Amino acid sequence: MSRSVLIFAVSLILAAGRSPSHLARAQEGEDIQLYIPERLDVALGEACIDALAANIDCHSYVQTFTELRYRQSLQNVTLTDEICAADCSRSLRSWFNSVSTSCAGKTVNNGIPTKYGGYMWAGWNETCVKDPRTKQYCNDIMYDFTAVSDISEMPREELCHTCHIRRLALMQSSQYSTYNEFWKEQLEYVYAACGRSGPTEIPEPLKTTQPVPAPYCVTGKRYTTQEGDTCESIANATSVSAAALYMGNQAILPDCREVEPGVRLCLPMTCQTYYLRPSDTCVGIEVALGLDFGSVRNYNSWLDALCTNLHTATDFYGKITCVSPQGGTSSGTVPAPAPTAIPGTNDGYTHNAVAPPDGVPVAEGTTLNCGRWHEVVGEDTCSTICVQNGITTSLFHTVNPSLRPDTSCTLSLHPGTALCVGPTYNWNTTVPVTSTILGTEIMSSTSVADDAPTVFLS
Repeated sequence: MSRSVLIFAVSLILAAGRSPSHLARAQEGEDIQLYIPERLDVALGEACIDALAANIDCHSYVQTFTELRYRQSLQNVTLTDEICAADCSRSLRSWFNSVSTSCAGKTVNNGIPTKYGGYMWAGWNETCVKDPRTKQYCNDIMYDFTAVSDISEMPREELCHTCHIRRLALMQSSQYSTYNEFWKEQLEYVYAACGRSGPTEIPEPLKTTQPVPAPYCVTGKRYTTQEGDTCESIANATSVSAAALYMGNQAILPDCREVEPGVRLCLPMTCQTYYLRPSDTCVGIEVALGLDFGSVRNYNSWLDALCTNLHTATDFYGKITCVSPQGGTSSGTVPAPAPTAIPGTNDGYTHNAVAPPDGVPVAEGTTLNCGRWHEVVGEDTCSTICVQNGITTSLFHTVNPSLRPDTSCTLSLHPGTALCVGPTYNWNTTVPVTSTILGTEIMSSTSVADDAPTVFLS
């Protein structure tokens, strides 16, 4: 955002004023304590008072974030580094979660208990967001943007800069930011002009009381996020819809594409999953999988009546969608894949073997009883290969034994070799089969796997 646009925007916010006098003020070098226990109403209860008065391990400057306003560059990298310490983020999260639980349904000075801690946390996030490529603070980068009087005059490289988009999206994701109709129009313009998509609605305003958090996860299944996770990768690993995962965890999962590690998510009910390709339509998926008309929309409640948001929504949530009821199975069947490998469900198997790609060597030990092949390229990872081809990691490793297990798998990929990403259902049976692969007639006979599905051949 240019400085002249920012000046106008900030002028809309300054009415918020300085932080209230009932808050304690931290001195430089001290932890922040927002509330003095003796000044709180005893009716709040001991647990709530202890949570509100807990120390927050952050630089004293962070307390200025209790003033609700647009966060600009501090023009001091050393100070920003001190503010953006990882311990501060963890401490703010701990304070917020503790107060949310211990003070649920109560009010403090006619406001919700998490109000000022929430302002601080949102202010910290908006101050500390970085450009993923240069690792510079986004606010510092945006401070040097071209001065313009209207967003439509911004140079495209600045308008569509990762920092500009992230900054607006971060504000939209929090009830504790200044995001309002003005910023909503800015974000909508950026998404439209830059070919991006994501939520733009204004979050619900802070309410005087908060509902008591649900004491349990409806499925009873939880997942703790790891470094590098996205909604899409989690959905693929757990056989759930990426959109359902996000919708059930919005309070702790603001951005599907940048998931913070260590967050404990509630998993939605499982379903038969499908990896969406750029050319897919709802009707096309239904025809390919033998589903009834309208099934894809019924299984994915976030789709509109005409499925027009199939791709725009999944750009944010992730490409893993449901093709069966959540918690159930579909009556449709997956057709045998063509050699061009049309996408299927996460079953991972195919019906008929096809030849490997011409002139591409097959990885050592990889089964030739395969109906879908993948030629490894330089930017591939094992997880992206599995997601893109709808095969589970365990089956992928079983039919490609040359690959290393776990996180070292990607290191064992060799560009220019072919891997099987769709073994036939009877890829490991003892039935003697005469087949022609690459123009050579061969006879094979292997043992039956105990867990191999029964296949009746006509």
